[in-house]
Amino acid sequence: MIVVHNDDLLTEVRGDHGRVRHVRPGENIGFGRGVNLALGMVTSRRVVVFNPDMSLDRAHFDALSAGRPDELVTLPLAGPDGRPMASIVPYPSPTLLVLGISRAIRVAPPGTRRRAWLAQVLGTWGEERRWRAGTAPGRYPLTDHWVPGTVFSLDTSVLRAVGGFDEGYFLYLEDTDLCRRLALAHRNLVAAVADTKPAIHEVGGSAHTAAVAQFARLSQWHSAARYAARQTGLTWRAAELALRLGGVVSQVAH
Repeated sequence: MIVVHNDDLLTEVRGDHGRVRHVRPGENIGFGRGVNLALGMVTSRRVVVFNPDMSLDRAHFDALSAGRPDELVTLPLAGPDGRPMASIVPYPSPTLLVLGISRAIRVAPPGTRRRAWLAQVLGTWGEERRWRAGTAPGRYPLTDHWVPGTVFSLDTSVLRAVGGFDEGYFLYLEDTDLCRRLALAHRNLVAAVADTKPAIHEVGGSAHTAAVAQFARLSQWHSAARYAARQTGLTWRAAELALRLGGVVSQVAH
């Protein structure tokens, strides 16, 4: 196990084990760069990546390590209160990305009548993105769905072949971008949700102060604009402009 310390909150004494390697870059280098730094030290056939706010047990690690070469494996997810969370997500459209980052979509939470009404108003666009919480075990085309970087496993050689994460993303959407590039490079690659009990994700558990939370919020805007800039089409150009303006407004306001 390789622990990349982007801060000093976890002491090595708490993670002291003969097979744990601690890497301290000396500053917060972001999620993608941190994973890439560890990736260079991995010697196993398969690599498991997970956030520090995940709780995993032996059964979860067994499922992640048992993935096939053509599988990007993830787990069923739940919050601390036991409510299910999506393990895979359809790639965002320009509109959905802007709505999500601006948090306008929060007016219609999953499972509510407002969300059902919004899906009807949006027609096929809404139906294809049902925004359902929870994901049934199974295999899903990586060309249609991306796997959040919360927890996943992949053949080490496949991840290295695409250069790992794009280090231009500090935080957020680096996992969406990675899955797109993996799908383009390996058309047979699938997102596989393991048939295990849910792993617990303490969402936002790494944001310990208001300042850190605000920094993460600004990273959302910048990452979304970077993702939009790498897509083609006029609607993506409009989304990129809206996201860049939103990032400026957010930064000035805080």
